[in-house]
Amino acid sequence: MSSLHAFLPVPGGYASRLDDVERTIIARLVRDTAELLGTRFEGAGETPAPRHTAGEDPSPRHTAGEDPSPCHATGEAPAPRHTAGEDPSPRHAAGDDAVLAALDFEPASDRAPDAPSDPALARLLPPMSHDDPALSAELRALTEGSLRAGKVSRLEAVWRELAEPAVRPDAVVVHAGQEGRWLAALTDVRLVLASRLGISDEADAEAVYDRAHGEGAAEDERDEVTDALATMYAALTWWQESLLEAMSRTRRGR
Repeated sequence: MSSLHAFLPVPGGYASRLDDVERTIIARLVRDTAELLGTRFEGAGETPAPRHTAGEDPSPRHTAGEDPSPCHATGEAPAPRHTAGEDPSPRHAAGDDAVLAALDFEPASDRAPDAPSDPALARLLPPMSHDDPALSAELRALTEGSLRAGKVSRLEAVWRELAEPAVRPDAVVVHAGQEGRWLAALTDVRLVLASRLGISDEADAEAVYDRAHGEGAAEDERDEVTDALATMYAALTWWQESLLEAMSRTRRGR
């Protein structure tokens, strides 16, 4: 991920250059996050198939015209430390095979009204009430289907652009009006990575950033999978921040 480029304003939206490895890794992260939510993306150009079990009520999928508002702030990953102008490349990046192996998230079978048992899914679908478990379960039963569908819809939009670039093969484009969908989808991917890395506060996030840059853990305490996830978390955080910075520059220029 050392050659990841920041988003820049372009006519009609924002663009970032990616090489094939970066595109593959980010697309896999997005796909696996959707699978945690119960939907498998089968392949570019195919309609993702919801993974419902017998007797379940399939939740409707949101379309591109629906509300693209970012996901719940509850449980959100710590704010990025890096600014858009910084170089996110780690000093000790793990090999591509280890990175891809680290992205094999197990899909969860949790469904409303029970709270998710997978910590990563619990961050994506946090309880709506911490004080009243019965109320939280009732609200989850009423809203979780649409919440899952909205998140999957946003993840799909990002995954499609990564799998089938609309403009050129070495870049991805966030079209004007789709910024909220991209930011929300990237936040959800970061939430999953944050859970896998045990990030619960700013101190944990700082330790992960240090690890991504080859600092912190002693050499004999390092493991390739954790290093790969830390590298991905730092790089994806920087990439998302670069989109926010590009949007801010566009607004200031108006």
